[in-house]
Amino acid sequence: MGSPLIRAPQGLRTAQAFIAISAVLYGTQGVFAAIAYAHGSSVGTLLAVRAGLFLVFALFLLNPTRRATIAGHRGPVLYACATSVAGPALYFAALQRMDPATVTLVAFIYPALTVLGAGLLRRVHLTWQSIGITLITIAGVALAIGSPVGNVDVVGVVLTLLFAGVVASYFLVAEKGLEGVDPLAWLGVTVLAAAIVLIPGGLLLGGHDLPDATGWLALLGVALIASIAASLFQTLGLMRLGSAATVLVAAIEIATVVVLTYLALGERPSPIALLGAALIVIGAALAPTAVRRTVDTGGSAVKPGAVA
Repeated sequence: MGSPLIRAPQGLRTAQAFIAISAVLYGTQGVFAAIAYAHGSSVGTLLAVRAGLFLVFALFLLNPTRRATIAGHRGPVLYACATSVAGPALYFAALQRMDPATVTLVAFIYPALTVLGAGLLRRVHLTWQSIGITLITIAGVALAIGSPVGNVDVVGVVLTLLFAGVVASYFLVAEKGLEGVDPLAWLGVTVLAAAIVLIPGGLLLGGHDLPDATGWLALLGVALIASIAASLFQTLGLMRLGSAATVLVAAIEIATVVVLTYLALGERPSPIALLGAALIVIGAALAPTAVRRTVDTGGSAVKPGAVA
């Protein structure tokens, strides 16, 4: 008998907690990447190490029982595979041209794009309340990050905007694509695609400079904490919350960056940054009830009659 299939969380608050945990883990990604670059790693090495550990992860996820749930979802799965390659490549390339704060500030246009897309696709009710929560969250992001630090590179901004578009489209596609799919199978296929492309491609296009011991620890942090664990929690939460509410809760990533900057680097956040973090938390807390889906699927990840 195959491994039991995974269901989405039963309650909105549990799903909200999963997304919040995912956001906290994703919030460490830019810090880990910056440390890895500072200690000698190239973007190609980072992508290859991240993808290589994803490949090992995928081997534990894919089995006949889980793979069977993907049948009939080829289009969404292929698109998710494409974004699993394009997204990291764009993000880490942008980080080589601009500092993490500036990249994050530009990238966090994606919640607005996702909510707008979900509204246009008639998946959520675009009420004044939902629009207001979205604006509060975006304002919180802007205040928490502050003005751009260092050089604002035009190519870096373009790369980051493309990354934001990829992220928003992924959430919109995955929201429907995950219906009836075991999330571990979904993740297994997408990370396998990323590994196949990013290991050779990253080394070829992004260089293969090796870091020192501290850099290697940072690379492990990028892969295990800020990528694999974060992706798993995000997928489980997305199945229940839907794309629009998920991206608003995911903005907690920025509040995490504010806290980590203080804890890890000793940089005391400004009152404006703290206000921004508070607005983000308010938006994340209200998002599941303020941004309502037009059809509540209950978050089921398995087809009727499947053994869970």
